[in-house]
Amino acid sequence: MSIAPKTFRYELKDGVAAITLDRADRLNALTFAVYEELRDVIAALEGEEGVRSVLLTGEGRAFCSGGDVEDIIGQLFARDMQGLLAFTRVTGALIANLRKVRRPIVAAVNGVAVGAGAVMALACDFRIASEKAKFGFIFPKVGLCGADMGAAYLLPRIVGLGRASELLFTGDVIGAEEAYRIGLVTKVVPHDQ
Repeated sequence: MSIAPKTFRYELKDGVAAITLDRADRLNALTFAVYEELRDVIAALEGEEGVRSVLLTGEGRAFCSGGDVEDIIGQLFARDMQGLLAFTRVTGALIANLRKVRRPIVAAVNGVAVGAGAVMALACDFRIASEKAKFGFIFPKVGLCGADMGAAYLLPRIVGLGRASELLFTGDVIGAEEAYRIGLVTKVVPHDQ
């Protein structure tokens, strides 16, 4: 099977399947199409010959700023319950598929990772952060539950219940050094690395 996504870049080189979100002008915000294609490509990695590890990153100054306000948020208000449920299932399947991959997944967080972007990073096995990286589970700031996309399940397992509760209830954004201090990231590296 050949993986050739249309909404982000994919390259398999030396056993590393590199997925790069490349909507830099929108801080790599996710659209309905990107969510669906990410879900499917991540699932397809199991059958991809030669994949020994996976790298997930973003182009430009962001890892991923979450759902695109113009493409997703506005349209969600127009959906009925079935439409909202269908979208929730896509986002949940993306995170579940990241957790199911039987190869190590590294999130190379080069900048902003908020909302869905922060949860995608959580679902990876390792999070390597640029010194410019910022993390935020900003769902409460836009009127959503902090449990979105499995954050309430994953985050306490990584940083502990107390710190997870604080981040999920407040929606505060933290920098790379604080993320490292609380165990959210594995390592902080200079931005140019």
